[in-house]
Amino acid sequence: MNKKNTPYILTLIALFSFHGIFAQDFTLKITSINTLEKTVLEKIDYKKEHKTTKALDLEINRISEYLKTKGYFINTIDSINSIEKKHTAYFNLNKKTNNVIIKLDSNSKIYFEKKLIKDKTIKIPIEKLSKTLSEISKKLDNEGKSFSKIQLQNIKIKEDNLFAELKINQSKKRVINKVKIKGYENFPKSYLKNYFKIKPNTLFNQQQIKEISTASQGISFVTEIKPPEVLFTKDSTLLYMYLKKRQNNSFDGIVSFTSKENGDVLFNGNLDIKLNNILNSGENFELFWNSIGEERQELELSTEIPYIFNSKFSPEVSFLIYKQDSSFINSKFDSRLSYNINSKTKIALTYNSETSENLIENLNNNIETFDNYFLGMELKHRIPKNDVFFTNKFFLEINPSFGRRKVSGNSSNQFKFESTISYLWDLNLRNSIYIRNKIGYLNSDTYFDNELLRIGGANSIRGFNEQSIYTKNYNYFNIEYRYITSEKSYLYTITDIGRIDLNSQKETLLGLGLGYLFNTNNSQINLSLSAGKTDAQRIDFKSIKLTINWKNYF
Repeated sequence: MNKKNTPYILTLIALFSFHGIFAQDFTLKITSINTLEKTVLEKIDYKKEHKTTKALDLEINRISEYLKTKGYFINTIDSINSIEKKHTAYFNLNKKTNNVIIKLDSNSKIYFEKKLIKDKTIKIPIEKLSKTLSEISKKLDNEGKSFSKIQLQNIKIKEDNLFAELKINQSKKRVINKVKIKGYENFPKSYLKNYFKIKPNTLFNQQQIKEISTASQGISFVTEIKPPEVLFTKDSTLLYMYLKKRQNNSFDGIVSFTSKENGDVLFNGNLDIKLNNILNSGENFELFWNSIGEERQELELSTEIPYIFNSKFSPEVSFLIYKQDSSFINSKFDSRLSYNINSKTKIALTYNSETSENLIENLNNNIETFDNYFLGMELKHRIPKNDVFFTNKFFLEINPSFGRRKVSGNSSNQFKFESTISYLWDLNLRNSIYIRNKIGYLNSDTYFDNELLRIGGANSIRGFNEQSIYTKNYNYFNIEYRYITSEKSYLYTITDIGRIDLNSQKETLLGLGLGYLFNTNNSQINLSLSAGKTDAQRIDFKSIKLTINWKNYF
Protein backbone atom coordinates (compact mmCIF):
# COMPACT_ATOMS: atom_id res chain seq x y z
CA MET A 1 0.00 0.00 0.00
CA ASN A 2 1.20 3.48 -0.82
CA LYS A 3 2.22 5.15 2.45
CA LYS A 4 1.21 8.56 1.06
CA ASN A 5 -2.46 7.43 1.02
CA THR A 6 -2.44 5.96 4.53
CA PRO A 7 -3.25 9.25 6.43
CA TYR A 8 -6.26 9.87 4.17
CA ILE A 9 -7.60 6.34 4.67
CA LEU A 10 -7.22 6.64 8.45
CA THR A 11 -9.03 9.97 8.35
CA LEU A 12 -11.97 8.43 6.45
CA ILE A 13 -12.15 5.51 8.90
CA ALA A 14 -12.20 7.96 11.81
CA LEU A 15 -14.96 10.00 10.22
CA PHE A 16 -17.16 6.95 9.65
CA SER A 17 -16.44 5.66 13.15
CA PHE A 18 -17.54 8.90 14.78
CA HIS A 19 -20.45 9.59 12.40
CA GLY A 20 -22.91 8.05 14.86
CA ILE A 21 -21.71 10.41 17.59
CA PHE A 22 -21.89 13.52 15.41
CA ALA A 23 -25.36 12.54 14.08
CA GLN A 24 -26.87 12.23 17.53
CA ASP A 25 -29.86 14.47 18.32
CA PHE A 26 -29.96 17.03 21.11
CA THR A 27 -31.91 15.60 24.06
CA LEU A 28 -34.15 17.56 26.41
CA LYS A 29 -35.19 16.85 29.99
CA ILE A 30 -37.40 19.12 32.12
CA THR A 31 -37.33 19.07 35.91
CA SER A 32 -37.46 21.19 39.06
CA ILE A 33 -35.58 21.32 42.32
CA ASN A 34 -39.00 21.31 44.04
CA THR A 35 -40.29 17.74 44.53
CA LEU A 36 -43.98 18.63 44.04
CA GLU A 37 -43.24 20.70 40.95
CA LYS A 38 -41.11 17.88 39.57
CA THR A 39 -44.11 15.55 39.84
CA VAL A 40 -46.21 18.02 37.80
CA LEU A 41 -43.52 18.30 35.11
CA GLU A 42 -43.15 14.51 34.81
CA LYS A 43 -46.79 14.28 33.68
CA ILE A 44 -46.20 16.56 30.68
CA ASP A 45 -45.84 14.89 27.29
CA TYR A 46 -43.11 16.71 25.36
CA LYS A 47 -40.64 16.05 22.56
CA LYS A 48 -37.35 14.86 24.00
CA GLU A 49 -35.11 14.68 20.89
CA HIS A 50 -34.31 17.61 18.59
CA LYS A 51 -32.13 18.18 15.53
CA THR A 52 -31.03 21.70 16.49
CA THR A 53 -30.69 23.81 19.62
CA LYS A 54 -33.21 26.25 18.11
CA ALA A 55 -35.85 23.51 17.95
CA LEU A 56 -34.97 22.55 21.54
CA ASP A 57 -35.45 26.16 22.73
CA LEU A 58 -38.82 26.36 20.95
CA GLU A 59 -39.95 23.22 22.76
CA ILE A 60 -38.97 24.70 26.13
CA ASN A 61 -41.03 27.82 25.34
CA ARG A 62 -43.96 25.67 24.24
CA ILE A 63 -43.86 23.82 27.56
CA SER A 64 -43.85 27.14 29.41
CA GLU A 65 -46.95 28.29 27.47
CA TYR A 66 -48.65 24.96 28.15
CA LEU A 67 -48.05 25.37 31.89
CA LYS A 68 -49.87 28.70 31.73
CA THR A 69 -53.00 26.91 30.46
CA LYS A 70 -52.80 24.78 33.59
CA GLY A 71 -52.67 27.79 35.92
CA TYR A 72 -48.92 28.34 36.25
CA PHE A 73 -48.96 31.84 34.73
CA ILE A 74 -45.77 33.04 36.37
CA ASN A 75 -43.66 29.95 35.70
CA THR A 76 -40.01 30.68 34.95
CA ILE A 77 -37.05 28.82 33.51
CA ASP A 78 -34.36 29.10 36.15
CA SER A 79 -31.54 27.53 34.18
CA ILE A 80 -30.61 25.17 31.35
CA ASN A 81 -27.68 22.85 31.99
CA SER A 82 -25.91 21.46 28.93
CA ILE A 83 -23.49 18.54 28.94
CA GLU A 84 -22.44 17.79 25.38
CA LYS A 85 -25.79 17.27 23.66
CA LYS A 86 -27.84 16.59 26.79
CA HIS A 87 -29.87 19.58 27.97
CA THR A 88 -31.76 19.81 31.27
CA ALA A 89 -34.21 22.69 31.78
CA TYR A 90 -35.04 23.62 35.39
CA PHE A 91 -38.50 25.15 35.83
CA ASN A 92 -39.88 27.13 38.74
CA LEU A 93 -43.68 26.86 38.56
CA ASN A 94 -44.38 29.34 41.36
CA LYS A 95 -47.91 29.72 42.72
CA LYS A 96 -50.72 28.10 40.77
CA THR A 97 -53.82 30.03 39.72
CA ASN A 98 -56.86 27.79 40.13
CA ASN A 99 -59.74 29.94 38.87
CA VAL A 100 -60.48 32.69 36.38
CA ILE A 101 -63.03 35.36 37.31
CA ILE A 102 -64.20 37.07 34.13
CA LYS A 103 -66.11 40.35 34.02
CA LEU A 104 -68.76 40.31 31.29
CA ASP A 105 -70.42 43.08 29.30
CA SER A 106 -73.62 43.07 27.25
CA ASN A 107 -71.85 41.58 24.20
CA SER A 108 -70.18 38.71 26.05
CA LYS A 109 -72.74 37.60 28.66
CA ILE A 110 -75.08 36.17 25.99
CA TYR A 111 -72.59 33.32 25.46
CA PHE A 112 -72.95 32.01 29.02
CA GLU A 113 -75.80 30.43 30.93
CA LYS A 114 -77.62 32.99 33.07
CA LYS A 115 -77.49 30.80 36.16
CA LEU A 116 -73.66 30.86 36.06
CA ILE A 117 -73.43 34.67 35.99
CA LYS A 118 -73.20 36.50 39.33
CA ASP A 119 -72.77 40.26 39.55
CA LYS A 120 -71.83 40.40 35.85
CA THR A 121 -68.97 37.96 36.42
CA ILE A 122 -68.44 34.27 35.85
CA LYS A 123 -66.02 31.92 37.62
CA ILE A 124 -64.27 29.25 35.55
CA PRO A 125 -61.67 26.63 36.57
CA ILE A 126 -58.39 27.53 34.91
CA GLU A 127 -58.25 24.19 33.03
CA LYS A 128 -61.52 25.07 31.26
CA LEU A 129 -60.54 28.59 30.17
CA SER A 130 -59.12 27.60 26.78
CA LYS A 131 -62.10 25.34 26.01
CA THR A 132 -64.56 28.08 27.05
CA LEU A 133 -62.97 30.66 24.74
CA SER A 134 -62.88 28.11 21.89
CA GLU A 135 -66.59 27.38 22.34
CA ILE A 136 -67.40 31.11 22.12
CA SER A 137 -65.30 31.36 18.97
CA LYS A 138 -67.15 28.37 17.50
CA LYS A 139 -70.54 29.92 18.29
CA LEU A 140 -69.52 33.15 16.58
CA ASP A 141 -68.31 31.15 13.58
CA ASN A 142 -71.66 29.34 13.38
CA GLU A 143 -73.38 32.74 13.35
CA GLY A 144 -71.38 33.70 10.28
CA LYS A 145 -69.08 36.01 12.29
CA SER A 146 -65.87 34.16 11.56
CA PHE A 147 -63.59 37.17 11.88
CA SER A 148 -64.67 38.17 15.39
CA LYS A 149 -61.94 38.79 17.97
CA ILE A 150 -62.03 37.51 21.55
CA GLN A 151 -59.69 39.08 24.11
CA LEU A 152 -59.05 38.97 27.84
CA GLN A 153 -58.10 42.49 28.98
CA ASN A 154 -56.91 44.10 32.23
CA ILE A 155 -55.55 40.81 33.54
CA LYS A 156 -54.63 40.72 37.24
CA ILE A 157 -53.63 37.87 39.52
CA LYS A 158 -54.66 37.92 43.18
CA GLU A 159 -53.88 34.95 45.39
CA ASP A 160 -55.07 31.88 43.42
CA ASN A 161 -57.48 33.78 41.10
CA LEU A 162 -56.98 35.49 37.78
CA PHE A 163 -59.21 38.51 37.11
CA ALA A 164 -59.91 39.72 33.57
CA GLU A 165 -62.46 41.45 31.35
CA LEU A 166 -63.83 39.61 28.33
CA LYS A 167 -64.08 41.74 25.21
CA ILE A 168 -65.69 40.43 22.04
CA ASN A 169 -65.42 42.47 18.86
CA GLN A 170 -67.99 40.88 16.59
CA SER A 171 -67.28 40.97 12.88
CA LYS A 172 -69.81 41.52 10.13
CA LYS A 173 -72.06 38.52 9.48
CA ARG A 174 -70.93 36.74 6.31
CA VAL A 175 -73.14 34.76 3.93
CA ILE A 176 -72.16 32.76 0.85
CA ASN A 177 -73.30 34.95 -2.03
CA LYS A 178 -72.16 32.74 -4.87
CA VAL A 179 -70.68 29.29 -5.54
CA LYS A 180 -68.34 28.65 -8.44
CA ILE A 181 -67.41 25.12 -9.55
CA LYS A 182 -63.94 24.90 -11.07
CA GLY A 183 -63.02 21.87 -13.16
CA TYR A 184 -66.58 20.58 -13.72
CA GLU A 185 -68.78 23.44 -14.87
CA ASN A 186 -71.73 21.11 -15.63
CA PHE A 187 -71.90 19.81 -12.06
CA PRO A 188 -75.62 19.31 -11.19
CA LYS A 189 -76.86 22.41 -9.38
CA SER A 190 -79.45 20.37 -7.44
CA TYR A 191 -76.58 18.87 -5.41
CA LEU A 192 -75.50 22.31 -4.16
CA LYS A 193 -78.88 22.94 -2.55
CA ASN A 194 -79.91 19.45 -1.45
CA TYR A 195 -76.66 17.55 -0.90
CA PHE A 196 -74.22 20.24 0.24
CA LYS A 197 -77.04 22.30 1.86
CA ILE A 198 -75.82 25.52 0.20
CA LYS A 199 -78.76 27.84 -0.40
CA PRO A 200 -78.85 31.53 -1.35
CA ASN A 201 -77.42 33.60 1.50
CA THR A 202 -76.31 30.55 3.50
CA LEU A 203 -74.32 31.64 6.56
CA PHE A 204 -70.59 31.26 6.06
CA ASN A 205 -68.51 29.47 8.68
CA GLN A 206 -65.25 27.54 8.69
CA GLN A 207 -66.83 24.29 9.89
CA GLN A 208 -69.20 24.26 6.94
CA ILE A 209 -66.29 24.52 4.50
CA LYS A 210 -64.71 21.44 6.08
CA GLU A 211 -68.02 19.57 5.88
CA ILE A 212 -68.41 20.48 2.19
CA SER A 213 -64.98 19.03 1.47
CA THR A 214 -65.80 15.82 3.35
CA ALA A 215 -69.22 15.50 1.70
CA SER A 216 -67.76 15.82 -1.81
CA GLN A 217 -65.84 12.59 -1.20
CA GLY A 218 -69.17 10.75 -0.90
CA ILE A 219 -70.27 11.57 -4.47
CA SER A 220 -69.31 8.71 -6.76
CA PHE A 221 -69.15 10.71 -9.98
CA VAL A 222 -66.75 13.47 -8.86
CA THR A 223 -63.25 13.77 -7.43
CA GLU A 224 -62.19 16.72 -5.29
CA ILE A 225 -59.12 18.33 -6.87
CA LYS A 226 -58.36 20.39 -3.76
CA PRO A 227 -60.31 21.69 -0.73
CA PRO A 228 -62.76 24.57 -1.22
CA GLU A 229 -61.49 28.14 -1.06
CA VAL A 230 -63.25 31.37 -0.12
CA LEU A 231 -62.76 34.81 -1.64
CA PHE A 232 -63.80 37.70 0.59
CA THR A 233 -64.59 41.09 -0.89
CA LYS A 234 -65.98 44.15 0.82
CA ASP A 235 -69.60 43.26 0.06
CA SER A 236 -69.63 39.56 -0.87
CA THR A 237 -68.30 36.09 -0.11
CA LEU A 238 -67.51 33.73 -2.99
CA LEU A 239 -67.06 29.98 -2.47
CA TYR A 240 -64.88 28.12 -4.97
CA MET A 241 -65.20 24.33 -5.21
CA TYR A 242 -62.63 22.37 -7.21
CA LEU A 243 -64.22 19.20 -8.62
CA LYS A 244 -63.37 16.86 -11.47
CA LYS A 245 -65.88 14.60 -13.21
CA ARG A 246 -65.09 10.94 -12.59
CA GLN A 247 -65.86 8.33 -15.23
CA ASN A 248 -67.98 6.08 -13.04
CA ASN A 249 -69.87 3.99 -15.62
CA SER A 250 -69.14 0.30 -15.27
CA PHE A 251 -69.47 -2.93 -17.20
CA ASP A 252 -69.42 -5.82 -14.75
CA GLY A 253 -69.24 -9.46 -15.74
CA ILE A 254 -69.08 -12.56 -13.53
CA VAL A 255 -68.24 -16.03 -14.81
CA SER A 256 -68.46 -19.02 -12.48
CA PHE A 257 -67.49 -22.62 -13.21
CA THR A 258 -68.48 -25.66 -11.17
CA SER A 259 -69.19 -29.35 -11.71
CA LYS A 260 -72.54 -31.03 -12.19
CA GLU A 261 -73.37 -34.31 -10.50
CA ASN A 262 -72.63 -36.14 -13.77
CA GLY A 263 -69.20 -34.53 -14.00
CA ASP A 264 -70.04 -31.96 -16.67
CA VAL A 265 -69.12 -28.30 -16.22
CA LEU A 266 -71.93 -26.00 -15.05
CA PHE A 267 -71.62 -22.43 -16.36
CA ASN A 268 -73.01 -19.48 -14.39
CA GLY A 269 -72.66 -15.90 -15.47
CA ASN A 270 -74.11 -12.44 -15.14
CA LEU A 271 -73.83 -9.05 -16.75
CA ASP A 272 -74.24 -5.75 -14.89
CA ILE A 273 -74.09 -2.44 -16.79
CA LYS A 274 -74.28 0.79 -14.79
CA LEU A 275 -74.48 4.24 -16.37
CA ASN A 276 -73.93 7.02 -13.87
CA ASN A 277 -74.31 10.77 -14.43
CA ILE A 278 -74.22 10.59 -18.23
CA LEU A 279 -76.77 13.45 -18.33
CA ASN A 280 -74.88 15.50 -15.70
CA SER A 281 -77.77 15.29 -13.24
CA GLY A 282 -76.38 12.55 -10.98
CA GLU A 283 -78.82 9.94 -12.40
CA ASN A 284 -78.19 6.17 -12.44
CA PHE A 285 -79.30 3.56 -14.97
CA GLU A 286 -78.64 -0.15 -14.51
CA LEU A 287 -79.16 -3.30 -16.55
CA PHE A 288 -78.60 -6.63 -14.79
CA TRP A 289 -78.81 -10.04 -16.44
CA ASN A 290 -78.12 -13.32 -14.71
CA SER A 291 -77.88 -16.80 -16.18
CA ILE A 292 -77.65 -19.67 -13.72
CA GLY A 293 -76.87 -22.75 -15.75
CA GLU A 294 -79.81 -24.01 -17.77
CA GLU A 295 -82.20 -23.63 -14.88
CA ARG A 296 -82.66 -19.95 -14.01
CA GLN A 297 -82.71 -16.65 -15.87
CA GLU A 298 -82.98 -13.17 -14.35
CA LEU A 299 -83.29 -9.70 -15.89
CA GLU A 300 -83.54 -6.40 -13.99
CA LEU A 301 -83.79 -2.78 -15.14
CA SER A 302 -83.48 0.06 -12.61
CA THR A 303 -83.02 3.82 -12.45
CA GLU A 304 -82.56 6.57 -9.87
CA ILE A 305 -83.03 10.32 -10.37
CA PRO A 306 -81.52 12.31 -7.45
CA TYR A 307 -83.29 15.46 -6.24
CA ILE A 308 -85.99 15.43 -8.91
CA PHE A 309 -87.24 18.92 -9.88
CA ASN A 310 -84.55 20.33 -7.57
CA SER A 311 -86.43 18.95 -4.56
CA LYS A 312 -85.08 16.99 -1.60
CA PHE A 313 -86.63 13.76 -2.90
CA SER A 314 -85.02 11.11 -5.11
CA PRO A 315 -87.23 8.47 -6.77
CA GLU A 316 -85.93 4.99 -7.62
CA VAL A 317 -87.74 2.32 -9.67
CA SER A 318 -86.79 -1.14 -10.89
CA PHE A 319 -88.44 -3.95 -12.82
CA LEU A 320 -87.33 -7.57 -12.51
CA ILE A 321 -88.22 -10.82 -14.29
CA TYR A 322 -87.11 -14.15 -12.83
CA LYS A 323 -87.72 -17.52 -14.53
CA GLN A 324 -87.13 -20.88 -12.85
CA ASP A 325 -86.69 -23.46 -15.65
CA SER A 326 -90.22 -24.47 -16.67
CA SER A 327 -91.68 -24.25 -13.17
CA PHE A 328 -92.61 -20.61 -12.61
CA ILE A 329 -91.92 -17.03 -13.66
CA ASN A 330 -91.91 -14.00 -11.34
CA SER A 331 -92.36 -10.34 -12.29
CA LYS A 332 -91.48 -7.76 -9.65
CA PHE A 333 -91.85 -3.98 -9.51
CA ASP A 334 -89.82 -2.17 -6.85
CA SER A 335 -89.90 1.56 -6.01
CA ARG A 336 -88.73 3.94 -3.31
CA LEU A 337 -88.85 7.65 -2.63
CA SER A 338 -85.70 8.72 -0.77
CA TYR A 339 -84.93 11.76 1.34
CA ASN A 340 -81.33 12.65 2.19
CA ILE A 341 -80.92 13.61 5.84
CA ASN A 342 -77.27 14.43 5.18
CA SER A 343 -74.47 13.35 2.86
CA LYS A 344 -74.19 9.95 4.56
CA THR A 345 -77.74 9.09 5.62
CA LYS A 346 -81.05 8.81 3.82
CA ILE A 347 -84.50 7.40 4.53
CA ALA A 348 -87.10 6.18 2.05
CA LEU A 349 -90.68 5.04 1.63
CA THR A 350 -90.75 1.75 -0.28
CA TYR A 351 -93.38 -0.02 -2.35
CA ASN A 352 -92.99 -3.26 -4.28
CA SER A 353 -95.34 -5.73 -5.89
CA GLU A 354 -94.77 -9.17 -7.35
CA THR A 355 -96.71 -11.48 -9.61
CA SER A 356 -95.82 -15.16 -9.93
CA GLU A 357 -97.23 -17.64 -12.42
CA ASN A 358 -97.16 -21.40 -12.04
CA LEU A 359 -96.10 -22.74 -15.45
CA ILE A 360 -96.88 -26.38 -14.72
CA GLU A 361 -100.48 -27.01 -13.69
CA ASN A 362 -101.79 -30.16 -12.02
CA LEU A 363 -98.37 -31.03 -10.65
CA ASN A 364 -97.91 -31.95 -7.02
CA ASN A 365 -95.41 -29.23 -6.06
CA ASN A 366 -95.34 -26.31 -3.69
CA ILE A 367 -95.75 -23.65 -6.38
CA GLU A 368 -98.80 -21.42 -6.69
CA THR A 369 -99.85 -18.49 -8.83
CA PHE A 370 -100.04 -15.41 -6.59
CA ASP A 371 -99.91 -11.59 -6.37
CA ASN A 372 -98.50 -9.57 -3.48
CA TYR A 373 -97.48 -6.07 -2.49
CA PHE A 374 -95.43 -4.58 0.34
CA LEU A 375 -95.20 -1.10 1.87
CA GLY A 376 -92.25 -0.22 4.07
CA MET A 377 -89.52 2.13 5.28
CA GLU A 378 -85.82 2.06 4.51
CA LEU A 379 -82.78 3.54 6.24
CA LYS A 380 -79.34 3.76 4.60
CA HIS A 381 -76.13 5.04 6.15
CA ARG A 382 -72.84 4.92 4.28
CA ILE A 383 -69.31 6.07 5.14
CA PRO A 384 -67.05 5.69 2.08
CA LYS A 385 -63.42 4.74 2.49
CA ASN A 386 -62.41 6.65 -0.66
CA ASP A 387 -59.82 4.14 -1.82
CA VAL A 388 -59.02 2.70 -5.24
CA PHE A 389 -61.21 -0.35 -4.53
CA PHE A 390 -64.43 1.71 -4.15
CA THR A 391 -65.23 0.17 -0.77
CA ASN A 392 -67.19 1.47 2.20
CA LYS A 393 -65.73 1.93 5.64
CA PHE A 394 -69.21 1.37 7.08
CA PHE A 395 -72.55 0.54 5.52
CA LEU A 396 -76.00 0.04 7.05
CA GLU A 397 -79.32 -0.72 5.34
CA ILE A 398 -82.57 -1.66 7.09
CA ASN A 399 -85.87 -2.30 5.29
CA PRO A 400 -88.97 -3.58 7.18
CA SER A 401 -92.21 -3.84 5.16
CA PHE A 402 -95.80 -5.04 5.56
CA GLY A 403 -97.89 -6.52 2.77
CA ARG A 404 -100.64 -8.80 1.54
CA ARG A 405 -100.63 -11.86 -0.70
CA LYS A 406 -103.53 -13.01 -2.86
CA VAL A 407 -103.84 -16.66 -3.97
CA SER A 408 -106.95 -17.99 -5.78
CA GLY A 409 -109.06 -15.15 -4.36
CA ASN A 410 -107.83 -15.66 -0.78
CA SER A 411 -105.77 -12.89 0.88
CA SER A 412 -103.36 -13.07 3.81
CA ASN A 413 -101.05 -10.66 5.62
CA GLN A 414 -97.27 -10.91 5.32
CA PHE A 415 -94.25 -9.23 6.88
CA LYS A 416 -90.77 -8.96 5.42
CA PHE A 417 -87.52 -7.68 6.93
CA GLU A 418 -84.15 -7.25 5.23
CA SER A 419 -80.96 -5.70 6.55
CA THR A 420 -77.29 -5.34 5.63
CA ILE A 421 -74.48 -4.08 7.81
CA SER A 422 -70.76 -4.09 6.97
CA TYR A 423 -67.56 -2.71 8.44
CA LEU A 424 -63.95 -2.59 7.23
CA TRP A 425 -61.56 -2.75 10.16
CA ASP A 426 -58.05 -1.55 9.27
CA LEU A 427 -55.48 -3.33 11.44
CA ASN A 428 -52.60 -1.41 9.85
CA LEU A 429 -51.56 -0.11 6.43
CA ARG A 430 -51.52 -3.60 4.87
CA ASN A 431 -53.88 -5.73 6.91
CA SER A 432 -57.63 -5.38 7.38
CA ILE A 433 -60.72 -7.42 8.24
CA TYR A 434 -63.99 -7.02 6.38
CA ILE A 435 -67.23 -8.18 8.02
CA ARG A 436 -70.71 -8.13 6.49
CA ASN A 437 -73.96 -9.42 7.97
CA LYS A 438 -77.16 -9.91 5.97
CA ILE A 439 -80.55 -10.86 7.38
CA GLY A 440 -83.70 -11.80 5.46
CA TYR A 441 -87.00 -12.73 7.08
CA LEU A 442 -90.43 -13.54 5.61
CA ASN A 443 -93.44 -14.14 7.85
CA SER A 444 -96.61 -15.65 6.39
CA ASP A 445 -99.34 -18.17 7.27
CA THR A 446 -98.16 -20.46 4.44
CA TYR A 447 -95.12 -20.47 2.19
CA PHE A 448 -94.71 -21.28 -1.50
CA ASP A 449 -91.39 -22.11 -3.12
CA ASN A 450 -91.78 -19.36 -5.72
CA GLU A 451 -92.07 -16.61 -3.04
CA LEU A 452 -89.20 -17.70 -0.80
CA LEU A 453 -86.01 -15.69 -0.39
CA ARG A 454 -83.13 -16.88 -2.58
CA ILE A 455 -79.45 -16.79 -1.57
CA GLY A 456 -76.16 -18.39 -2.58
CA GLY A 457 -73.37 -17.36 -4.92
CA ALA A 458 -70.73 -14.66 -5.36
CA ASN A 459 -72.84 -11.87 -3.85
CA SER A 460 -74.14 -13.77 -0.81
CA ILE A 461 -72.80 -17.07 0.59
CA ARG A 462 -69.89 -18.11 -1.59
CA GLY A 463 -69.21 -21.75 -2.35
CA PHE A 464 -72.82 -22.42 -3.40
CA ASN A 465 -74.55 -22.10 -6.75
CA GLU A 466 -76.18 -18.76 -7.55
CA GLN A 467 -79.59 -18.39 -5.85
CA SER A 468 -79.77 -22.14 -5.28
CA ILE A 469 -80.91 -21.91 -1.64
CA TYR A 470 -84.61 -21.23 -0.99
CA THR A 471 -85.53 -20.19 2.54
CA LYS A 472 -88.10 -18.17 4.48
CA ASN A 473 -85.37 -16.59 6.61
CA TYR A 474 -81.59 -16.41 6.66
CA ASN A 475 -78.80 -14.82 8.66
CA TYR A 476 -75.24 -15.01 7.39
CA PHE A 477 -71.83 -13.39 7.78
CA ASN A 478 -69.19 -12.73 5.14
CA ILE A 479 -65.76 -12.47 6.76
CA GLU A 480 -62.60 -11.61 4.85
CA TYR A 481 -59.03 -11.14 5.99
CA ARG A 482 -57.40 -8.81 3.46
CA TYR A 483 -53.70 -8.33 2.81
CA ILE A 484 -52.71 -5.38 0.62
CA THR A 485 -50.09 -6.64 -1.86
CA SER A 486 -49.72 -3.33 -3.70
CA GLU A 487 -51.47 0.03 -4.07
CA LYS A 488 -54.00 -1.59 -6.42
CA SER A 489 -54.40 -5.19 -5.25
CA TYR A 490 -55.05 -7.40 -2.26
CA LEU A 491 -55.33 -11.08 -1.33
CA TYR A 492 -58.26 -12.18 0.81
CA THR A 493 -59.67 -15.20 2.56
CA ILE A 494 -63.31 -16.27 2.36
CA THR A 495 -65.18 -17.38 5.47
CA ASP A 496 -68.95 -17.26 5.00
CA ILE A 497 -71.18 -18.77 7.66
CA GLY A 498 -74.94 -18.61 8.01
CA ARG A 499 -78.16 -20.13 9.29
CA ILE A 500 -81.29 -20.74 7.23
CA ASP A 501 -84.78 -22.06 7.88
CA LEU A 502 -85.36 -24.91 5.45
CA ASN A 503 -88.73 -26.68 5.71
CA SER A 504 -89.02 -25.68 9.41
CA GLN A 505 -85.54 -27.07 10.07
CA LYS A 506 -82.52 -24.98 10.93
CA GLU A 507 -79.42 -25.63 8.85
CA THR A 508 -75.91 -24.19 8.96
CA LEU A 509 -74.08 -23.15 5.80
CA LEU A 510 -70.33 -22.68 5.51
CA GLY A 511 -68.32 -21.32 2.60
CA LEU A 512 -64.51 -21.27 2.55
CA GLY A 513 -62.03 -20.04 -0.02
CA LEU A 514 -59.38 -17.63 -1.25
CA GLY A 515 -59.42 -14.67 -3.60
CA TYR A 516 -57.33 -12.02 -5.27
CA LEU A 517 -58.59 -8.60 -6.40
CA PHE A 518 -56.56 -6.18 -8.50
CA ASN A 519 -57.00 -3.03 -10.59
CA THR A 520 -55.50 -2.54 -14.03
CA ASN A 521 -55.97 0.81 -15.77
CA ASN A 522 -59.78 1.22 -15.89
CA SER A 523 -60.62 -2.33 -14.87
CA GLN A 524 -61.04 -4.30 -11.67
CA ILE A 525 -60.63 -8.10 -11.70
CA ASN A 526 -61.66 -10.35 -8.83
CA LEU A 527 -60.61 -14.02 -8.88
CA SER A 528 -61.79 -16.48 -6.23
CA LEU A 529 -61.95 -20.17 -5.41
CA SER A 530 -64.61 -21.30 -2.93
CA ALA A 531 -66.35 -24.39 -1.67
CA GLY A 532 -69.47 -24.81 0.48
CA LYS A 533 -70.88 -27.32 2.93
CA THR A 534 -74.04 -27.89 4.94
CA ASP A 535 -74.78 -29.84 8.12
CA ALA A 536 -75.48 -32.98 6.12
CA GLN A 537 -72.81 -32.50 3.49
CA ARG A 538 -69.04 -32.25 3.68
CA ILE A 539 -66.94 -30.07 1.46
CA ASP A 540 -66.60 -31.75 -1.92
CA PHE A 541 -63.44 -30.54 -3.58
CA LYS A 542 -64.84 -31.63 -6.92
CA SER A 543 -67.48 -28.92 -6.55
CA ILE A 544 -65.04 -26.06 -5.91
CA LYS A 545 -66.21 -22.94 -7.71
CA LEU A 546 -63.94 -20.72 -9.73
CA THR A 547 -65.39 -17.21 -10.02
CA ILE A 548 -64.03 -14.51 -12.30
CA ASN A 549 -65.48 -11.04 -11.81
CA TRP A 550 -64.33 -8.44 -14.33
CA LYS A 551 -65.50 -4.84 -13.97
CA ASN A 552 -64.54 -2.19 -16.50
CA TYR A 553 -65.00 1.54 -15.79
CA PHE A 554 -65.62 3.90 -18.68
